[in-house]
Amino acid sequence: MSRVLRERFGEACKVDNHMVYTFPSPQRVTESSEKELRECALGYRAKNLLATARLVRSRAANLDAWAALSDVDLREKLCKLPGVGAKVANCVMLFAYERLRAFPIDVWIERVLREKYFPRKGKVTPQRLRVFSESYFGTHGGYAQQYLFHQARVASRDRRVIEVNRPYLTRDDDKGGGGSSNRPP
Repeated sequence: MSRVLRERFGEACKVDNHMVYTFPSPQRVTESSEKELRECALGYRAKNLLATARLVRSRAANLDAWAALSDVDLREKLCKLPGVGAKVANCVMLFAYERLRAFPIDVWIERVLREKYFPRKGKVTPQRLRVFSESYFGTHGGYAQQYLFHQARVASRDRRVIEVNRPYLTRDDDKGGGGSSNRPP
């Protein structure tokens, strides 16, 4: 999706012996149609990207000026943009505004937080996870989020490899705990 959008609407730049494409400017995005954006595999995001580009181009959303806002105010402004929720706002804060406290919570991170920090709790609300992340990980929460995300993806990949290569193992076997197994004789 990102590559197609950049190749179609971005500007070509040669870096060493490679041709790369910039992300398109808000002006360039507003010159396209929702249909053209959908053709970049954006799906439902096309409408939101176009609407946001129009807000940025008109300066109704002054992204440069927003850099001076507090984290709370910046998150609030970002969440008012079409299609932007807390997770995307925190990603933008972390990666575009370098707000290292920002802690994006997607399904991977939610799973890790529940497993590692709330293993015996029943229902843990998204609000509680957010408050916990902000207070527990503090000023460098963004770094912690990246490490947790990486660990979750690697662990998931490793589980899939075990399941594919040794499908007769149970989880108990993999942990050295014995248990029943459908291991061939």
